[in-house]
Amino acid sequence: MRDEASQNGDNLLEKGRDLQQKREWIRPLLLIVAPLYLYLNLFTIANVPFLLGGDQTFFWIYALRMLHGERVYRDFFQFTPPGADLFYLALFRLFGPHVWVTNFAVLFLGVALCWVCFLLAQRLMERDLAFLATLLFLVFVYGDRLDATHHWFSVLAGLCAVRVVMPERTLPRIAIAGVLLGVASFFTQTTGVAGLLAVIASLAWEHASSERPWRIILKLQLFLCIAFGLAWSVLSAYFIAHTGWRQLWYLQVTYPQRYVVSRHEFFFPEFQGPHTRHLLLEQAQRLLLYVLLIVIYPPVLWYCRRRRREPASQDKMQLVLLSLVGLSFLLAIITRVNWNRIYIVSMPAIILLLWGVARLGRLRSHATAAIWVIIACVAAKQIMSRQRPPHRIALLPAGKAVVSAESDEKFYWLMQHTSPGDLFFQAQWIYLYPTFTLELRSPVFVDDLRPSEATRPEYVELTVRQVEQQQVKYILWSPRLVSLDEPHRYGQDHLGPFRTFLTTHYRRVQVFSDRDEIWEQR
Repeated sequence: MRDEASQNGDNLLEKGRDLQQKREWIRPLLLIVAPLYLYLNLFTIANVPFLLGGDQTFFWIYALRMLHGERVYRDFFQFTPPGADLFYLALFRLFGPHVWVTNFAVLFLGVALCWVCFLLAQRLMERDLAFLATLLFLVFVYGDRLDATHHWFSVLAGLCAVRVVMPERTLPRIAIAGVLLGVASFFTQTTGVAGLLAVIASLAWEHASSERPWRIILKLQLFLCIAFGLAWSVLSAYFIAHTGWRQLWYLQVTYPQRYVVSRHEFFFPEFQGPHTRHLLLEQAQRLLLYVLLIVIYPPVLWYCRRRRREPASQDKMQLVLLSLVGLSFLLAIITRVNWNRIYIVSMPAIILLLWGVARLGRLRSHATAAIWVIIACVAAKQIMSRQRPPHRIALLPAGKAVVSAESDEKFYWLMQHTSPGDLFFQAQWIYLYPTFTLELRSPVFVDDLRPSEATRPEYVELTVRQVEQQQVKYILWSPRLVSLDEPHRYGQDHLGPFRTFLTTHYRRVQVFSDRDEIWEQR
């Protein structure tokens, strides 16, 4: 009997070692799976980059203008901090302004976010579930957008701060977290501040749950704020000195509060587009993610509150930290919510969802199996839709790239009529961003013109003067985005003077299949 019991014990010990050895492979496996999945969504098998779109194109163009010697806030318009501009500027200086460089930036940012997601998740659950949470984030959130905008950089820095203080809240860790939150605010004004308030609130929670003396808590909170302020001040000092406090405050604080927020974006994002089957599935996925963000944090915080006096309540502080930071990120965007921002703040909610799955008991294996199947199907569909030939490849000054039919049509016309370095103004939305791909130069302060309060009357007048003074030959105009016959949804339209200038000083010479127009100087 003793020999049999000893043999059973040895078998259990050996199984435990095998399981631990298996889980040790999860980290290197993640560093293989995440880059491979992103590569197949960003490049063809023949290593040709797909030409991406989204809000990230603004920061590519800002970086390119800085590469040409222009100064942010002085020579071109920007209402977010310059962190993302400087990141892409560094890449362009090292490797040149090529399409493959921006795609690899999206890839490396995605891998960094996945690594942080895994490190956060494994503090709350087993490594296999942490791996599953990371893949869920990668496929359903980051891989669905592939838009490396400034929000992602700030969230990455903010969540790194959370990971630093998760094990314990000591003075050195709090100081490092404060620096990281200051870096987050150098990319997005609100993200670093929201994370700072969340960590301050979590320290107060720790006092209430563990009776840690207020003297220590206040000291930690003070050091957190000092480290945050110093980091942001050091990073912003150059721009404060060259731009001035008033201009910087107006562009980063006053302007976004007054003119960027749309009354149609308060608390719930808008669904757009025809109701096709594919779009309905995509909208259902988005809606589920938004519902998850709203409903996940209150029950988790209530769970931690009810168990705050238990001996293992210190472990609950990790849940509190992640929940409060995730909730603060959500509240920071809730009054100007759109789907891009919802995706960007969703990582803490996804981690907490898998933490809940880990506590399902007998249903856990069924739930994890279902999630694995869904992830595999969605990832395969994404990759197949990207890699499905034929690909329309354009030879652009910024490098070879796979483009859409609409973009290829415009690129071909512009390459026939312009040369790299020529002045060119795209008046409506920079989705084509020829100033990056075709190496054309923007002649104006603003990046585009919009029929809303976001384009101020003084910017319209300035644009007219700059276009006229610099004798810009071609302007890309999009009448489908600006129609005088339709009521404007986003406030007053101030583009009248520019429309008048366009029709009196330019003539329409080309209309593309999507109704976009090229106007040439008379």
